[in-house]
Amino acid sequence: MAAGGTRDGNIHGILALTDRRLCFYRKRLVGHVLWQAEPTALAAVEAGTEVGFRVLRLVTATDGIVFKTYARKTDFDMFYTTLNACRSERPVQEVG
Repeated sequence: MAAGGTRDGNIHGILALTDRRLCFYRKRLVGHVLWQAEPTALAAVEAGTEVGFRVLRLVTATDGIVFKTYARKTDFDMFYTTLNACRSERPVQEVG
């Protein structure tokens, strides 16, 4: 899901999810920012809305990230559902 995320003062990046890894990537002028975690390692996942955009708060035992996006509600809900399925190691239904 492409949008802005906040991590160490950085905004604008991509949040990607596979069945084994959740990653936030942001290219900077010098270098890049990469935050990653296994979905099963997430201690908490909160979804909400703020002033017209959708928000995911992701927390591990040692770190966390707040990700904000203008994605459509259906896309955001599908990402959230898939993330929770990966967290609980349930099989994810393929869309397509």
